[in-house]
Amino acid sequence: MILVTAATGHLGSATIDYLLKKNVPAAGIAALVRDEQKAAGLTAKGISLRKGDYHNAASLQAAFKGIDTLVFISSGSIHDRVAQHKNVVDAAKDSGVKHIIYTSVLKASDKLKFVPGIDHYHTENFLKAGGIAYTVLRNTFYIDVLPMLLGGALESGQWYYAAGNGKVNLAARTDMAEALANVAAAPASHVNKIYEIAGSNSHTFHEIADVLTQVTGKTIIYIPIPLEALKEGMKQAGVPEDHIPMYASIAEGIAAGDLDSKDASLEKLLQRKPVGLKEYLPKVLGR
Repeated sequence: MILVTAATGHLGSATIDYLLKKNVPAAGIAALVRDEQKAAGLTAKGISLRKGDYHNAASLQAAFKGIDTLVFISSGSIHDRVAQHKNVVDAAKDSGVKHIIYTSVLKASDKLKFVPGIDHYHTENFLKAGGIAYTVLRNTFYIDVLPMLLGGALESGQWYYAAGNGKVNLAARTDMAEALANVAAAPASHVNKIYEIAGSNSHTFHEIADVLTQVTGKTIIYIPIPLEALKEGMKQAGVPEDHIPMYASIAEGIAAGDLDSKDASLEKLLQRKPVGLKEYLPKVLGR
């Protein structure tokens, strides 16, 4: 039995769809959800639901009973995320899970400028010490979240951001979901492997602005700004102050090369070229 966590989210639900496309029977797939009312689409596909919350270790232990392969999608909540992840790993061990597939972040380490990457580093250490077979997919940034970084650039034509001349690798969330499904369907081929999951190319923000210009038909110019100016802009825009360091660390990490990669693991797992920025961005922008 395969259990996919965060199953009502974009990545989790897409992973389940790819498992079904690979002819994994619906009876062999379960979904971890916090709110069963939001999972009607999953039950309609024949997927059984397990109720659990990363903050509640007891709920996880009950949900993981009888599960062989756990697709552990990292928490979207930044509050006490390391403790949440430890709950998942500990519950999997206590419940007899045989293999954990975890979604980490590109180049996870305790030295990343990108703050969430440090949480992933600690989670990877929990996995390595847990005694359960594991596979780590260190995902780069989704192309799908690029609009979050644009501010008012599509309206004004001026994209102010603090990434300097750093390069960022972006990949389609659907490709990452397919890769997850491929690993989950045959976990024995990926025991204790760590994969850097990245698209075929990295881009400077100047290059991304050029792609945006081609896709939208409007000239978009990237204008690098200091990190402190980005933080002040977020503050003025009403971003909660306790969230600003995390969001600013995205820019700081990109400028430092944290999200630049030429690794071909995603292509190998998909057995094809990943979808490129020029091909996928129109879908993201609804063009």
